[in-house]
Amino acid sequence: MGILYICTRLEIFPYSTKELNLGFTIIGSYGFYNLNIFHLVVIIKIYGCIAFLIWFLTEKKWWRYAILSPILLLVNQFYNSISYYHEEDIVDEFELYQSGPLLFILLIALLLLGQAADHQERIKAFLKLQYQHIEHAVEQRFGKRQQRIEEKKQRLATKKDLSKAELAALKKELEEELKKLT
Repeated sequence: MGILYICTRLEIFPYSTKELNLGFTIIGSYGFYNLNIFHLVVIIKIYGCIAFLIWFLTEKKWWRYAILSPILLLVNQFYNSISYYHEEDIVDEFELYQSGPLLFILLIALLLLGQAADHQERIKAFLKLQYQHIEHAVEQRFGKRQQRIEEKKQRLATKKDLSKAELAALKKELEEELKKLT
């Protein structure tokens, strides 16, 4: 906003200048009242396009493609402001109609992308729910067995002076529990 304020207050070219001779090319006012107004229009279009491009490039969600429509309009308006010599005071009116077919194609693509993203979100939610069900079933199945094994290990750790027969029986119980887990 500050740059636009400076551009409106700062008159780079004399007020009545219709064209600027750079030596290798001549830049005209392209139908605008003077070169300052043309400069302001071009700066607004360029900065708007840069802002939308930065937003488009930094956004990570699927709807970032909706940002392409204002970029398309600004580029078309910029192109029309420098490509035609028009004597009327009409600026930025016909560009919407000229960009209409491309905007319509972009709208259809956005609707298709939206449906695909919605479908992916539903699949993701379904898979997450299934994963939770599987995790719960595994916990129920193996949780009780694991608890019994831990109890037997605890019993073994607390009884240090077991007879050989008791140790063999406890070892056999632990091996059976481990076989059930696998």
